[in-house]
Amino acid sequence: MKKILVVGSGIAGPALCYWLKKYGFSPSLVEKHKSIRSGGYAIDIRGVAVDLARKMGIYDKVVANRKITKQGLHVDSEGKTILEVDGEEFGFRQDDDVEIIRGDLVHILMEAIPDVPCRLDMSIDSIIDDGDEVLVTFKDGTKESYDLLVGADGMHSSVRRAVFPKDSYKIRDLNHYISVFNVPNYLNLDQNELIYESEERSLSVYSPKDSNQSLVGLMFSSKLGTCDSRDPAEQKAFLKKLFWDIGWESNKLLQLMDASDGFYFDSIAQVIAPSWSKGRITLVGDAGYCASPLSGQGTSLALVGAYILAGELKQTQGDYSAFKHYEDELRPFVDANQSFGLWVSEIYLSEEELSGEAAAERSRMILERIKEVANAIVLKSYD
Repeated sequence: MKKILVVGSGIAGPALCYWLKKYGFSPSLVEKHKSIRSGGYAIDIRGVAVDLARKMGIYDKVVANRKITKQGLHVDSEGKTILEVDGEEFGFRQDDDVEIIRGDLVHILMEAIPDVPCRLDMSIDSIIDDGDEVLVTFKDGTKESYDLLVGADGMHSSVRRAVFPKDSYKIRDLNHYISVFNVPNYLNLDQNELIYESEERSLSVYSPKDSNQSLVGLMFSSKLGTCDSRDPAEQKAFLKKLFWDIGWESNKLLQLMDASDGFYFDSIAQVIAPSWSKGRITLVGDAGYCASPLSGQGTSLALVGAYILAGELKQTQGDYSAFKHYEDELRPFVDANQSFGLWVSEIYLSEEELSGEAAAERSRMILERIKEVANAIVLKSYD
């Protein structure tokens, strides 16, 4: 039975383990964080990825835990509604597409793989592929050999950095930053989302049903400034300077940000690589082909990529020649979604205060194109 180490317990990693286990392999997970992370920002399962969620038997549970948005409201600097749309349309969802908080989906995926061992609070010190096996040295000094290793550890993948030469891939900066954090629900929102956009900055607030907490999302163009610090205190100070006095609830939300838990801040970028594999090692999800949050397709790419990678390994009885077939099968879908994410970055964040008319037209264009890219692949059957 082929031993396969999967690095990262986000979305791509557990999804891959599900299919590997189903196909008779022996996968194990390793995760650098001390626990499986909860909370986070909202993500979407769209198009062909919905079919995969059904095949995995998790779709009903995802729907039961979905993030319901009754209405999406664009507001001006005074908080006056300038455009009100149905919540599903506001999130560019159609048909059976579903939105869920990232941490909730991760927990659902982990529950689907109860027999897959997962080492938490564990990182990797070294990876050696000697042609016959992959020897891994963990941070506690233990060593273990595997037949294959998969990096599913996100856009800032440590596996990619350790294994792939720097000139073999690039990080395409989309010139935007994003931040997400929780604050008390002082606006008394109930499954509604409000967003204000002006001068290449946006500020959104959402609260689930009967919740005393709101999820705040900030986005801004890097033309207004950049922040490369990984220190949350410095990141928060940067955001305060950039968003103070821009209008609506900016100042109040920035004041509440200091006491927030689960603070997230990052640049928005894509991972562009001509190959996602090297020897017995490959990448899946954001680690290999991040399309950026602006694409709205990161989760779907992770689920589709995991399914195809495991399926191609099944076809070759675990031989790493499957990696080429995996790349050939998935590449057009990745290219379509990365192109879409790049396009969204070029039309997002208005230089002036966004009008209701402009918001409606932009939403129409995105909704039309996202349905196309979400279904831009015909999935093979590996059963």
